[in-house]
Amino acid sequence: MSYLLIYDSLLNHIKERFPKRIVNSYIGRSRHANRFIQISTPIDDFNIHYEYINGRVCLHFEGNSVISYKDLIDSLMQSTENDEMFEWGEWGNDSWCCKYFLEVDTVDQLDRVLDTVMPFFDNLINSFFLNNNTSPNKEIPQFKIEAPTESSVDLYTLNLKNVLGLPLKIPSYQRIYCWDRRNVLCLLDDISNHLENQGSQSEPYRLGTIILHYHDDKYDIIDGQQRLITLSLLLNEMGINSNLLEERVFSKEASDYISFNKFLIQNYLQRYRSRINENIVVLLDFNVLILKNSSLDLAYTFFSNENSRGVELTDYDLLKAHHLRFIPPVYEVQSRNLAESWNAMLLKGRETAPEGDAPNYERALDTYIYCLRRWMRQKECETDNKSRYIKREYEAAPIIEEIPPFGEKFYFNEPIQGGSHFFSFVEQHMNIYSHFTTTKEYKTLHRSVVVGSDIWYRDVIEALLFGYYTKFGEVCFTDALAVILRAVFQHRYENKRARRSSILRHIGNQRYVQMIDQATSPTFFLAEVRNMVKNFPIVYLQQLTPTQIRMKQIAKKICKELEDNIIVESFKTLNK
Repeated sequence: MSYLLIYDSLLNHIKERFPKRIVNSYIGRSRHANRFIQISTPIDDFNIHYEYINGRVCLHFEGNSVISYKDLIDSLMQSTENDEMFEWGEWGNDSWCCKYFLEVDTVDQLDRVLDTVMPFFDNLINSFFLNNNTSPNKEIPQFKIEAPTESSVDLYTLNLKNVLGLPLKIPSYQRIYCWDRRNVLCLLDDISNHLENQGSQSEPYRLGTIILHYHDDKYDIIDGQQRLITLSLLLNEMGINSNLLEERVFSKEASDYISFNKFLIQNYLQRYRSRINENIVVLLDFNVLILKNSSLDLAYTFFSNENSRGVELTDYDLLKAHHLRFIPPVYEVQSRNLAESWNAMLLKGRETAPEGDAPNYERALDTYIYCLRRWMRQKECETDNKSRYIKREYEAAPIIEEIPPFGEKFYFNEPIQGGSHFFSFVEQHMNIYSHFTTTKEYKTLHRSVVVGSDIWYRDVIEALLFGYYTKFGEVCFTDALAVILRAVFQHRYENKRARRSSILRHIGNQRYVQMIDQATSPTFFLAEVRNMVKNFPIVYLQQLTPTQIRMKQIAKKICKELEDNIIVESFKTLNK
């Protein structure tokens, strides 16, 4: 009898039908009789799986699982002994399976058989462990990563399963485990609320940064002990064993905390077991910083502890770690000072940012300098934060090892040197930015444009103005604002709808930044842009939408406020 053959299309169909199951397959060039598709069961052991092979669906116990789950197999056999649709028997030398009698010859028929067999055995398996007050024997599998080289620091994104699969140690100098009720419930609520809000489409949830110190093939936990032990207790209550709980460093006081928190977690799971399940081992992520360095104090300079729970590292956190790696270990004091200064810059920027506005470092490095650098190279400006475009832009530029870099002028467009140069580059431009934002021109522009997509135009005007300011300071500064306003707003007058990406692309194509870069005096830049503006088509109010008219009125109002500072007489009427 012919039966449904296995091809890639069928495998993809099965994966789409069961997105939360692990699906394995073999679809090589062998005969069709040797092909199979395997689907995971409620047991976290893929030696036990549902399998479609040779036209039949079966529940397959493979290898050592035949011995480990003997009681379960006996229970399942008793539950199906009077059902003629199931047939139990040995499969090869070390396997045992229960075949479903009906052979499959269409995709629809396979779907119906799977929808019959899988829920049937899922319920029997779950009932077995529930009635026996036990859980499947689940162990966190060992996990290996490439060991860091001497004096290096490496950053990984690992899920909880991989972190606990490392050979973790709690060093004797660590404080005891001491999370109280508030800490534990806060962590559990974070996890529970995330899983509930995500529903069936749960995405990984970042639980902050873990810092590990690698030595002697072990990983000492420098930061993250409290979270990892609490999560190990949570997994333990769900029948998943973590080697971390076997560490023999717990004092009487720590043991009391562990005992109480076990009780706390048991009660919590009774209420929210439908939300929190074994999937958390792959749904909880960490930024894992692994270092091999003789000084452990330096580890704390790489990331601040504010990322301890549920906060994903920003590009600016990652840039700090990236450039600290370029500083030789013998300059540890320098590394610590640079890291602490960087942390202080980020903290102050966030605390002092006006409501609804970005921190100053973000406006300087992202809104201004990033765009200037990309425009200068005639490259697209990215806007998707998930792509880490800021981190990539400010990473160390490649060099030739035999030729050391030199000649830096801290110009916005120069290559980024790894290490202390980067921190100096940022410091220099943050100082320029600080003075730039005190100018009357900046203040007038920034407070005048505050609505919707208008802000995209304000940002590119400020970026160009910042580029001008870094080169010429306040010389003819108001004239520069007037002519840049007219040049940039022309794009708005010609487009009833605006998108940020199209605005950034337009500004890059007009090569305004190259004009600033090539000008040896303000007069050359101002004259070149003025000549471009002269060729713009005349803008009539009756042709404009209310939004475009508002923009024109804003430009007119800005130039009117600053009219006394404009040197070029014709620039006073550019935006009328």
